[in-house]
Amino acid sequence: MRRLFDHLRPKFEENGKHAAYRGVFQLLDRFFYSSPNATITAPHVRDAINVQRLMNNFVIASIPCWLIGVWNLGEQTNFAMAQIGMEAAPGWRGALMATLDIGYNPQDVAACFFHGFLYFLPIFVVALLTGAFWESLFAQLRKRPVDEGLLSIAWLFALVMPATVPLYQVALGMTFGIVVGKGIYGGMGRYLVNPAVLGFAFLMFSFPDLVFGEGAWIPVPGYDEPTTIELAIEEGGIAALQSVDYSWWLLFIGNQPGPIGITSILGCLLGALFLIITGTASWRIMLGSLIGMIGSVLLLNSLGPADNPMFHVPWFWHFVIGGWAFGTVFLATDPVAAATTNPGRWGFGILVGALTIIVRVTNPSYYEGVVFAILLACIFSPLFDYFVVERNIKRRKQRMEAAR
Repeated sequence: MRRLFDHLRPKFEENGKHAAYRGVFQLLDRFFYSSPNATITAPHVRDAINVQRLMNNFVIASIPCWLIGVWNLGEQTNFAMAQIGMEAAPGWRGALMATLDIGYNPQDVAACFFHGFLYFLPIFVVALLTGAFWESLFAQLRKRPVDEGLLSIAWLFALVMPATVPLYQVALGMTFGIVVGKGIYGGMGRYLVNPAVLGFAFLMFSFPDLVFGEGAWIPVPGYDEPTTIELAIEEGGIAALQSVDYSWWLLFIGNQPGPIGITSILGCLLGALFLIITGTASWRIMLGSLIGMIGSVLLLNSLGPADNPMFHVPWFWHFVIGGWAFGTVFLATDPVAAATTNPGRWGFGILVGALTIIVRVTNPSYYEGVVFAILLACIFSPLFDYFVVERNIKRRKQRMEAAR
């Protein structure tokens, strides 16, 4: 493959036969290999990591979430089909599963995983191709190499989507995230908020039924199963969850309705461990978000009205419902949009955790607060870093004056 790309490269250079498609060629080349450019003057830094591999670590870290999430989606779908007596999935998915003789047994892990995978795959492919189109177009118009990070953005965006999302909405969300969230700011290293989060927020406001509509989470016509956070908010807190046999450990593993990749807290913890060991993401942001989440929950527990059960949900239940864990581990730790100074990371993380719970408990319309918490925290992250840098400058000036 390397020899093939090297052979084709001259045809896509500035004066080559296919120069108009240089961005597409660079996108494919960068997808498989690092940049061919090498430094020829000192200083030389030898390291196996680069921006592309750094961002791809988020994909690797989220594989446990993906595996559990895809199985969970298939299990929820097969169980719903059995409940209403549906014998086969509609459309091409049903035809393919009939051809392969897989079946719809909710107790069969392989059958559940394959069924869930058939819903995830089109979403991810559309997100990736849409992002590739805009990335190559920006690279072509600006006459610069294609940006890194497309794979991780498309992957994380697909993981936060519901299985019932129309593919044109996937394309719209990725377009908004890449163009408005990344491209117009200059690309990788310059954007203000995480493009995947921004694209999902755009879809939430543009198509409210996508997340809050009836039957949004399980792709079985005529079947509706709310997420655990919806059930807790609308039906009476933890008592409502326990009344339908949701245990804490069941939610911790990830067997619950919800977006494809965010239901498993176990997967998020495994991903967090990988990101911290590899130095890809800041543990200060993750721990700060946990502190902010627990602190805000304890405050609301003590101050909340007695007739609102959500104000009295313990923090360890907030830990396993909703998307706080996934957002904290994979989205809030974006190395571009998050704060970059260590004290700033603490403040950034605490703000994400606190705002997530405040929005979740007090907002009756958009109660999945982690999306808004991350967006707001990203906007404030330059301010966190500014105050930290200014404080350090002031301390150095004071030391210099004292030395004189």
